[in-house]
Amino acid sequence: MILVVDDDKRTVRTLRIWLEGEGFKVATAENGLKAYGQAKDPECQCILLDITMPRINGVELLLLLQEERVQVPVIIMTGLEDVTESEMKEFKNVTCLLHKPFSIGDMLSAIDMYKAA
Repeated sequence: MILVVDDDKRTVRTLRIWLEGEGFKVATAENGLKAYGQAKDPECQCILLDITMPRINGVELLLLLQEERVQVPVIIMTGLEDVTESEMKEFKNVTCLLHKPFSIGDMLSAIDMYKAA
């Protein structure tokens, strides 16, 4: 299962359609608080995570997962131009960073990278 975590409903809907079309099982959450429990589910194989969200943001969720040693690969999605991949890779679970808007090809390549790791 791929967990899509973003407060933008359009992004979540689009990713769900793309990923299910590629044969993936998809779960969604609109903030880090709702994603927290799902991220620890043994079926969760990858998290697509936005940074800027209400309640618990992406960085806070990464810190919680790191603290609990949850080993799920994370692909960061952000519209913030000043966020760098090297900065995000400070978190062990982060496999790559995609700046919005991105293509389905970019996302599928990022998912393939986590599978190869």
